[in-house]
Amino acid sequence: MKTLLITFLLIGFAQFSHSQTDFAYTETSNLNLKNKNESIPNFKNSNEVKYLAEKSKKLEGQAFNYDIKSAAVYASHLKTTYSVSFTEGKNRIDAIYDADGKLLQSEGTYENVAIPYAIGSQLAKAHPGWEFHKSWCTSNYKLNSDTDIIYKIQLKKGNKTKVVKVNPLDYGL
Repeated sequence: MKTLLITFLLIGFAQFSHSQTDFAYTETSNLNLKNKNESIPNFKNSNEVKYLAEKSKKLEGQAFNYDIKSAAVYASHLKTTYSVSFTEGKNRIDAIYDADGKLLQSEGTYENVAIPYAIGSQLAKAHPGWEFHKSWCTSNYKLNSDTDIIYKIQLKKGNKTKVVKVNPLDYGL
């Protein structure tokens, strides 16, 4: 009898502590955008967009312009946050929206993206004889703060490899 009572108590407490974050999964071909012609308005400094490759810009635009209120999991009566993942091949953005549909933060990871010319040029001069083997770009957005964009470039020379981490702002971009 004690075991049964304890079990019911634990189940009862679990109901009070359920997660207040809902998850939404969306296919990029099925996105509901607030305004299809809208660019990425939520970047605090619009010049930051120029650091991203075109494919990355499109995925960022989908995350920034996504209308969470049109998602099946959206419940207007709940004050909750929503986590949405956007993927395209090996590129991914994880975004968090508030109950009003405002983007609170996002983390994007892009693989084998084009490196901005100014960065590639400087790296080629600093590492002569090394070839650009792979590249990654990460972008971290938080509401009301600057967006951090970092490139990691794997350089290869024969059997040797090394990874160089680059902030576009360090290159005067």
